[in-house]
Amino acid sequence: MIFIRSLVSNIVFYIVLIICIIIAPITFILPRIFIFKIISFQSFHLKINLRYIVNLEVEYRGIENIPKDRKYLIASKHQSLAEAAFMFDAIDHPSVIAKKQLLLIPIVGLAFKKANFIYVNRTKGETPIETLVRTSKQSMEKDPRPLLIFPEGTRTPIGEKKPYKYGITALYKGLNVPCLPVAVNTGYFWPRRKFLRYPGKMIIEFLKPIEPGLEAEDFSKILEQTIEKRSHELLLEAQNQSTDRV
Repeated sequence: MIFIRSLVSNIVFYIVLIICIIIAPITFILPRIFIFKIISFQSFHLKINLRYIVNLEVEYRGIENIPKDRKYLIASKHQSLAEAAFMFDAIDHPSVIAKKQLLLIPIVGLAFKKANFIYVNRTKGETPIETLVRTSKQSMEKDPRPLLIFPEGTRTPIGEKKPYKYGITALYKGLNVPCLPVAVNTGYFWPRRKFLRYPGKMIIEFLKPIEPGLEAEDFSKILEQTIEKRSHELLLEAQNQSTDRV
């Protein structure tokens, strides 16, 4: 049954994705809000897809911790495509630190550029980190939206741990804004690079912001410990509640 549900869910997901990609070029000549409407539609439809085909719900916790009327960073655990997609449902039009390779994907790359996602193009005389901070600061000053980054740099399977990259610490120090940690257990239900999706309740939890002013080493340690500890607790919660894995 899991296989059949996952098959149908994947088929529906890619049909909707293709439709969004076909429609996206129309928005390139329109105000940026329209590209976010397409991204939000994809996120909304994915939530419906998972809920009614896979019997997989999404729960947001800690919404009250999201800063209001101020610039801030979002540092999220990255286990699955789910937290990337659903962040646009919980956060109002975030910008994203994205892999440069995404620009090479036809239409998708242009759509992300239209959404003003941040790609690091190294400038002569600068290190990649310096370019990241400078580009992000310019973007945030011009367009004060929350800035999402995945500190591990890529999706990390359940049970594995990757060191957090220095980019998030450099941004915290360079931008001098609060950082909102995000813990998840999404990889338990929608594993990285796996076909199957399992029923249950995925949790995306916004933790208390880390205010600016900490030393780089202290911030890095607190951020990683906070996200990893809570993500592990959410994994245990999922394992205790989940029964249908076949």
